[in-house]
Amino acid sequence: MIEVDTNKDVDKQPFAMYLSGIDVEGKVSRTSRSDVNIIAIINPETRQILLVNTPRDYWVPLSISNGTEDKLTHAGIYGIDVSMDTLEMIYDVELDYFFRINFTGFKEVVDALGGVEVYSEYAFTSHHGKFKFKKGYNTMNGKQALGFVRERYAFRDGDNQRGKNQMAVIKAIADKAVSPAFLNNFTDLMKSIEGSFETSMSSKQISSLVRMQLDEGGSWNVLSYSATGRSAMMPVYSMSTEQSVMIPNEESVMKAKKLIDMVMDGEILTEEIIENLDKEEETNTEN
Repeated sequence: MIEVDTNKDVDKQPFAMYLSGIDVEGKVSRTSRSDVNIIAIINPETRQILLVNTPRDYWVPLSISNGTEDKLTHAGIYGIDVSMDTLEMIYDVELDYFFRINFTGFKEVVDALGGVEVYSEYAFTSHHGKFKFKKGYNTMNGKQALGFVRERYAFRDGDNQRGKNQMAVIKAIADKAVSPAFLNNFTDLMKSIEGSFETSMSSKQISSLVRMQLDEGGSWNVLSYSATGRSAMMPVYSMSTEQSVMIPNEESVMKAKKLIDMVMDGEILTEEIIENLDKEEETNTEN
């Protein structure tokens, strides 16, 4: 059972939220695999958001599997609490809340925002909807954004790049959501997307974040990092046959832990700091 602190001052204290995207249409309450597994570390004092992506095929023990590895995405089949507990085991972090959405809800949220401006690192055509994206900023509606975040076959780096694209869309949504135009119509917009998502954060806590942003204004520093790994065929807990999985790169997991702690502790992160940590890991690996 998920324990939630609905009294936490989320407009003052740092907190961690699990962002789960399930691979189905229809009602968001349906149980399914979680193809998006992103931890958002949010520090309202420093106005920083760190997005940490974990690939769906990460080969890790689930919280219910007694040490037997499985794909991270399969944790969602057993409930969102299993996904959260498993991520907590990977990163040694306490997840305070969750936000869960499916294909249908994702499209509705993006459209309710009036579309988003998303930066793409590559020019490509998505297999999902045959949408064409250019390198640089792209204006996307809900269907286009869904095609963007689902694509992996167009990239040499496959699922790793898909995770980066998912975080790029989340950043675009965050940028749009903190704008006065959105916040001044917050109540009406929330009513329009009611039922499109599930969250364990209380309405009071969400409202306090909105009031804080309206009072203080300004932008947030949104940075992202993806755990990495290598492809392999391995046995998994939930199936009787070997499956295509991703063996975790433990150095990338350790780096994610360090970045999470830094944001929680109020340190200011920059892209340069993240790049320097990469160089330190390369040096340690060589030695």
